[in-house]
Amino acid sequence: MNRTTIAGVGRGAVVAGVWLAVLTTASQAQLTPRQILERVDANMTMSTARVTAQMTITYRDDDDRILIYEAWAQGTDQSFLEFTAPARDAGSRFLRLEDAMWIYLPRVGKSVRIQGHMLRQGLMGSDFSYGDASENPSMVEDYDAVLEGEEMLEERRTYVVDLTAKRNDLAYQRRKVWVDAERWVPLKEERFARSGKLLKTALLSEVRRIGDRWYPFRIEMDDALQTDTRTVLQMLSVELDIRVPREVFTLPYLEGGE
Repeated sequence: MNRTTIAGVGRGAVVAGVWLAVLTTASQAQLTPRQILERVDANMTMSTARVTAQMTITYRDDDDRILIYEAWAQGTDQSFLEFTAPARDAGSRFLRLEDAMWIYLPRVGKSVRIQGHMLRQGLMGSDFSYGDASENPSMVEDYDAVLEGEEMLEERRTYVVDLTAKRNDLAYQRRKVWVDAERWVPLKEERFARSGKLLKTALLSEVRRIGDRWYPFRIEMDDALQTDTRTVLQMLSVELDIRVPREVFTLPYLEGGE
């Protein structure tokens, strides 16, 4: 009697578990490509942030160039970055206000606006371009999306989303993104020219939880057109939703640092 009752409960639990799994899968399968990107934006877009990071540029001969920088960001259209090491690069600063970006180099002594072909140049000689740094992080606003399917990547289930630019002035007319289906973090991205030629591949890893968000602490960028280098960004510290001094996002601060 007891044995029969326990077995019956066990079968009920199994059936319930199976149905729960089916319903969960069905619910996730109903997500539209736009909803997937909206969840990525909700996770990855912060009101304010302060980051300290190490940028390592590895050359073909395995020689490394290591730089340290601090960055502030507010919303999706204001950011400030300053390199603090090594000594020869310390004091180099970058400011982004909406679609405009400026660079300040101590040896030049004045700020210069970055535009046109300069946006395609490597940030401090890295695989990250100035255009990458000036992009709006919200993909929903700039791209139409198509869900290609699901793939396992680094033992994580991902949605594979193909993006087509809504405007001709975007740096990448097509992107393919592998989105973690639980943490809503891009784990891999391929960026293409209008012709379909692969321009860059980004790998995002060391995903950690910060409050109620997930954030990648390592980003590796490989520029397909710059075959002699590979660049890794390693986050050293990340602070979210903090107070940012208003003067940081101004040209006087860019040129004087105060």
